[in-house]
Amino acid sequence: MARKIRLIEEEPSDETLDNADFNKTVLELAKSMDWKLWELLQTMQRIEKNLTVVDDDSAE
Repeated sequence: MARKIRLIEEEPSDETLDNADFNKTVLELAKSMDWKLWELLQTMQRIEKNLTVVDDDSAE
């Protein structure tokens, strides 16, 4: 027996972003992404500083 799928159409919202609002939103998103990437870079550099790589070929 097949189930019926009921689709509910969303009404278009009255809050349509104009170009300036859209640009502001995208800019804020880009700034937050940049900050998170900077934090990740700093964390990885701290981890890399504490890690040592052992070369197995030099032991032979």
